[in-house]
Amino acid sequence: MVINLAKPTPTPKHSPTVHPEHADHAQSPAVAALTWLFTTTGGHWLLLGIVLGSLALFWPPARLVLGPIWRLLTGGLVFERPGPWDSTWLYRAPDRPEARPNFRGERFPRTRWGRMPGYQRMAVRWAAAGYLWAVVAYPTITLSATAAGFVALVVHRVVRVVQDWGLRRAAGLLAAGAAGLLGYGDRDPATWIAVPRLRWTLLPVAVAPRLLRTVRRLPRIGDRLEHVLGALAVPVLRVPLDADNATVRVKLDAELTNKAVIQEVADLARARLPEGPWEASHRHRELVIELTHPKRPPAQVWYDAAANQAYPVDAVPIGQSVGGQWEVLPLKALTPHCVVSASTGWGKTTVANVYVAHTAGNGARLLLNDPKRIGYLRAFGGLPNISIKTTVEGWVQHVDEFNREMQRRYEIIERHPEIADNPEDYFQPWCMLTDERGSFVSEIRSWWKENGEKGTVAPPLRQEKLNLWQARAAAMYLIDLAQQANLDVFLDSDGRDQRMARIAAGPQTRSSWMMLFPGIAKIRNLSKKGRAVLGIGPDDIKEVQLAQVSAEDARAFAAAGAAIAEKENKKREQRLAALMGTSVPGGSSVGLPGQTSRSVPGQRRDGQTADADAENGSAAPFSIISGEGDKSAGDGPAANLSVVPENSADEAMSMTDSADPLIVGLQNAANVLEMNLGAFEKGRKRRPIPGETRRGTQPAWTVRDLQEWRSQAPRAGRPAVGDE
Repeated sequence: MVINLAKPTPTPKHSPTVHPEHADHAQSPAVAALTWLFTTTGGHWLLLGIVLGSLALFWPPARLVLGPIWRLLTGGLVFERPGPWDSTWLYRAPDRPEARPNFRGERFPRTRWGRMPGYQRMAVRWAAAGYLWAVVAYPTITLSATAAGFVALVVHRVVRVVQDWGLRRAAGLLAAGAAGLLGYGDRDPATWIAVPRLRWTLLPVAVAPRLLRTVRRLPRIGDRLEHVLGALAVPVLRVPLDADNATVRVKLDAELTNKAVIQEVADLARARLPEGPWEASHRHRELVIELTHPKRPPAQVWYDAAANQAYPVDAVPIGQSVGGQWEVLPLKALTPHCVVSASTGWGKTTVANVYVAHTAGNGARLLLNDPKRIGYLRAFGGLPNISIKTTVEGWVQHVDEFNREMQRRYEIIERHPEIADNPEDYFQPWCMLTDERGSFVSEIRSWWKENGEKGTVAPPLRQEKLNLWQARAAAMYLIDLAQQANLDVFLDSDGRDQRMARIAAGPQTRSSWMMLFPGIAKIRNLSKKGRAVLGIGPDDIKEVQLAQVSAEDARAFAAAGAAIAEKENKKREQRLAALMGTSVPGGSSVGLPGQTSRSVPGQRRDGQTADADAENGSAAPFSIISGEGDKSAGDGPAANLSVVPENSADEAMSMTDSADPLIVGLQNAANVLEMNLGAFEKGRKRRPIPGETRRGTQPAWTVRDLQEWRSQAPRAGRPAVGDE
């Protein structure tokens, strides 16, 4: 028998004895949770809450007692049952129509606080309690954060107000019309219309032309100061809807499935949004109507020295298309002749100035027919490589001169056909530009009838058709400018088809568009000066921004071309001499004397230029007749100006008997214009009257010259149209 003398291990007093068969039950989470619930203080409170909540849910007396306490802690103290207009825990109070009559005892919340959902009011109360505790516990940090939050709130509010202002400026008309179509009512437009963010942009400041002319006369700094004034701009805060990547989005409700309404909203947006045109697309999955610009040319294009040197004389860079790509008139290709249709103020003269500056500036000779009589004198008057004619007789002379030079070249080409491949290597390129083509044709027709001639087509117009057919092979090109393209411009379909380079700028009538681009749907181009549609050939049309050039730069380019022409003509003469074995001029061989109207300074009545050294009929330097009328017998031109010889009495009488009689004397001229004599003298001193001549000792003018001067300068000192 073995006796164990070791002491047994004592068992803890409060340690429960766990039997092996109950070990799995002791580790169960459910048993542990129940043990915690009934044996701990936290469990007792939770058990009490469950009991009270159950009573509040299922026992009405307990609900009446516990309900106000719960609402006080969570959403607001309400002692009455919520009505149909009250808010609930999750939802705000419904909108109540203002015109709805009330029953006695019926109530509804009138304040924003009372209309808030219960959970929002609870959050506000708890946040206020937490803020008060933070002020007491950590005053410095709390007050600093409060100040920063207040500043951020003010800035946010100001930004919101400015954005709303920009939205109203950019899309106010669209919002007013689309809200009714979409059923948005008084909904904030910023919640369903998105426009580009406001940006600071530089807005050019228009400087008065008179100020620019005054600045230009300043010595040394005149040119620089004029450039600074021309680039003057002010910063403006605006929505950049004119940007090429501008996008406007209109949000739609998911319930809206009416395609007619969606299309009507899209059409309204295209019509009412500024800085159009716009293209609208309906994005179904995004529930928006998105409006964007079609790809457009640059907003402004300038013809400069780089463009002048980059393209040859027979490729005229007339403007830029999408992406800033230069578009040229390929004169040597199958489009040697061009027609421009543009209303007054839509870039017709700009196109002409660029055309003349490039062709004359690269060695060509220009013949300008100017029915307006003032359009090109300032820019190109007096240049040896440009001839300007302003009378019907002068235009006829230009057409005949152009035709005779073309026939001379054709005689040489017939004997040496190899010249036809590159005629500009042997002949100086010639270009004839006719402005106001409609007036040009009608005046020539009238002149033909007044001379008692017969025939359906005046010989100059018949010669012009021959020029259109044959000029390209002789390196000779034509360009015509008109207000609208019509039958008087083209004369017939053959004349239209020969002018395959076509430019339409500004508003075009349907008939004008069909004349220029038959069979092509009319394009709605921008109502913006300089924006045009260019067609090269019968089908290739595109939208371009026409290049522009100042009168001073155009003259500088054209004047530089005179030396280029002289140098190139010597080379052409050498090539022709080597080819033919004799000396033949490669440039101008006609050299007829010039004849312009009396309104063109520097011309005598016998048709000869005032400058005996002027070549090829080009306009001579300006001479201006000025005087003091019939105040004294010594009234005459200034000593430093070219002198126009006086008319004899017989000549004056014959002119008086003509269809355009002379008005002799200052008082008679003032009476014709219905002006005060003092105002007439003042205006005449500030701006001499073109076409002034003399009858004896008194100045004289034609009625047409007086009316032209009055229309161009109705007030003393007003600049002429050509000077602006």
